[in-house]
Parts: sequence; C-alpha cells; structure tokens
Amino acid sequence: MNDNSKCYICGGNSHIQVEPLNGDSAFIQCDTCGRFRYNFANDISKDFLASFLYYNCKISSPIADKRYFCFLGSEAEFKETQKKYPFARLITKQEIEAWYPRTFSEKIDTILLGFSKLSKYDGSSFQMTYEQYCSALFVKRYNSNGSETTQEERNSQVAFIQSYLQENNFIKGGTSNFEGALITLLPNGFKRIDELQKNQSLNSKKVFVAMSFAESMKNAREAVRKAILDTGYIPRIMDEIEHNNQIVPEMLYEIKQSKFIVAEFTEHNKGVYYEAGYAAGLGKEVIHVCKEDSFNDGIHFDVKQINTIIWKTENELAEKLFNRIKATIE
Repeated sequence: MNDNSKCYICGGNSHIQVEPLNGDSAFIQCDTCGRFRYNFANDISKDFLASFLYYNCKISSPIADKRYFCFLGSEAEFKETQKKYPFARLITKQEIEAWYPRTFSEKIDTILLGFSKLSKYDGSSFQMTYEQYCSALFVKRYNSNGSETTQEERNSQVAFIQSYLQENNFIKGGTSNFEGALITLLPNGFKRIDELQKNQSLNSKKVFVAMSFAESMKNAREAVRKAILDTGYIPRIMDEIEHNNQIVPEMLYEIKQSKFIVAEFTEHNKGVYYEAGYAAGLGKEVIHVCKEDSFNDGIHFDVKQINTIIWKTENELAEKLFNRIKATIE
C-alpha cells in the first residue's frame, strides 16, 4: 500500500507509507527522514527525531534498501521485524536524546559536518529540499502541546541559522524563497570542519564497548548499555554496527572515534584484551569491568593490576559503571 500523505515526523510531502502494520505503527519511506518504522504510542520528541533521522538515516550511507530504523513497543516485536529486515536497528529514546546537540555551538558543528557529507568536492554546491534543510538546521516544528509551529516561525528559525552561517563565511547560498536551498561550503567552513574532525573523539558522545557476545552475557550487555546511556553517551557495540568493511579495520576506526572505552573481561574473551590494549595505546580512557567469579578465576596478571569494576549482579554493574563514568570521565 502506498500513501503519498505527509510524513508523520518532518511533515514533508515526499514520502511513501509502505506496509502498514497495525493501528499503532507504520513503515515509512521519506525523502527527508529515510526509512523507518514509527510507533504512534511512543513519547519521543518529533523535533529530536526529525533531525536524528536526517543525520543518522538519510545521509549516513544506508545499506541498500533493507536498512531502516525501528521504534517499537517491545524487543520481541523488534526481533520479529528483524527476521524480515536483517539490517533493522532498534533505537531508544535515550539514544536519540544523548545524540541531540544541547548547545547552539554543537548544533552549528553538527550542521557543518553534515554539509561536508553532501559536498562532493571543494567548491561544489548541493541542493536540499526545504524539509531537509529544516531537519539539518534543527528547526523546531512542534510546540510543547504537540501542535505544529507556523510556517512563519519555521522560516524565522531557518533565516536565523542561515544568517549565522553566512556571516561567519561558513557557507554561500541557502534558501531565498523558503522552498529549497542551494548550499556551497566556503573555505572557512572547511577549516572549521577540519578542526572538528581532528578533535572528533574529544568531543564525541560515542563509547566503544568491548565484551563477549555470548548469549550468557546478554543481561550484562544491557546493563552496560543502560549505564552509558544514563550518563548521556552513546554505546557502540561491534555486532550492532552496520558497515561494509572488514571487521578489524572497522573496529579500530570505532575505537578511534570514541571518547572512552568500556572493556568487559568476563569470560576472558581475547578480543577484549586486544581492543582494550589498542585503546590504551591511543591514550583513550579505558574502564575495566569484570564479574567477580571470572575476575578471581584467571584474569590476566597485567589487567588484574588495573582498578576494575567488580560486579555480582547486572543491577550492581549498571550502578557501578554509571558512577565510574560520572567520576572519571565527566
């Protein structure tokens, strides 16, 4: 079934609603947001969601047509969906809120990095629809009561951000009629992008998690994920990351891009030792974690000397890791 009505998130007219699933959710393909399944019962901010989808789904080189983002009511429902769409990914409200820029400067930096993905070469121009431009510029489309902002209010926000980018000689062009935008990055814009990319890991919200992928570690994985999200960071776990590269180069790249590393040594996975050592060699902060019985039963001597979070239950793991991150990273 195709339905060429407005997208539920960005309000754009160019979208296809594919395979409606039930009264609570729909599968959407949107020229601004990308491909995703939206659950009407969730309480995720649509303004947060519009920009998150644009940056993380629309312009992040999605894998073929089988990848889309899911917003579901239960993990069981997600697993059923994943059988049909193996590249599907469950995104949580916490992850979206952790990703969303909190300051004006963070928004400007994210906008410039996003523009760099659209620029084919130095001096080239790229076209954006008005809805794409609004998502890229973090325009507020909705009021606190859920009603839509007026077109005049949206245009005012666009004009404000665009003027700042132009006055700082980051970009040339933009939108003049509030129908579409033609953008060219200027040398000052590329200079700022270069600075951001050099310091990307310092400002990153990503945290690489090195741990065993065994089924027995599933609850521990969720405890680690919860602690990282609760501190405002985004966990990056290798078997959940979509990519087309060989596993080791991609893993090393993820470690380089992360602000710090969590290394969970339970079950003595040799890969965890390698990843923790590589991160330490880069000068990254590495938080060591291990279940008590596993720590006492043969953890390597070199690692045993390092102050390690020892846990007995998953609740204890989540609490201790949260406290360690707050105390040593922030």
